[in-house]
Parts: sequence; C-alpha cells; structure tokens
Amino acid sequence: MECPNCGKTDSKVLDSRPSKDGGAIRRQRQCLACSERFTTYEATEEQLLPCMIREKVERGSSETTLKATLSFMLNTLKSLSQETDNLIGKIEKRERAQAVKETKRKARERKLARRKAKFLMMTEAALKVIKRHRKGIDMSKLKDKAGLDAKKINRIVFQLRKQGKIKSLRRGFYVKT
Repeated sequence: MECPNCGKTDSKVLDSRPSKDGGAIRRQRQCLACSERFTTYEATEEQLLPCMIREKVERGSSETTLKATLSFMLNTLKSLSQETDNLIGKIEKRERAQAVKETKRKARERKLARRKAKFLMMTEAALKVIKRHRKGIDMSKLKDKAGLDAKKINRIVFQLRKQGKIKSLRRGFYVKT
C-alpha cells in the first residue's frame, strides 16, 4: 500500500478486523519510512462488482436524465427563439403598416393643402375681378374674366358671401363690400 503522506509502498499492518457491514476488511497500517498511520479497506472483487455496476447504472441514468434535461432545454430555447422571431416579425410588419398609413396620410394632407392653395388662388382672382367692377358684375362675366367654370365660380361666390367679402345686389349680380 502506498503511504498517503510520503508515497512510499513499504508499510506494516498494525490491526486487522472486518468492517461494520462485514463486506470488507479494515486494516490499520503504519508507513516504515515516515511512521504515518493510515487505514485501508480491502474487499474481494466479487463484492465490488455489484457496487460498480450499481454506480455505473446510477451514473448512466443521471447522464440520461441530464441529456433529457438538456434536450428539453434546447427545444425550449428553440421554441422561444421562434416565438421571439415571430413577435419581431409581427412588430416589424405592424411598423411597416403604420409607416405606409402615415405616408398615405401625409400624401392626403399635401393633396388637400394643394387643393386649398389652388382654391385660394382662384378665390383671389375672382375677388380681384369683382373689385375692378365697382358697380358690380354678373356671374357670366365673372366666369369669363376669371377663366373658371360655373361650378367653381358658384362655390367661390358662396364662400366669399359667407366670409362677408362680397354681397349680392340682385340675383346673380355681385359687388365687393
């Protein structure tokens, strides 16, 4: 037996007796080189074999459990990763849809602003024509001088009357107020 203190193999047996469970022999030894005392247990291989088998089975089952646990964890991570990717995709899709809606809204606002500006220009042109005719102007002459169609002139005249910028002297005849 090798001494745990100095590593020499020369030792003498001081005491020898069966272990408490009776499956091994307990020996107290003393190293001849350093005089260190240590205890050894000796058992036959036939008795160790079932223990070794039991340990291997336990180790194997714990390895199997560990592999199953790792497999479960990997599958869980994959599923979480897929769910995360799906959520990110949905969020990106929603953001793209919102960006498209915002772009369309801005385009509508620009179109409306252009229409309002155009209407204001036509209104100003019609108002200038009406101002030049101090005694008033009828709808047909206003339409010709402003260069607009009847529908637009009617709308402009309605707005100008509503704003109080012109008044009607008689039906179809307007003057600046």
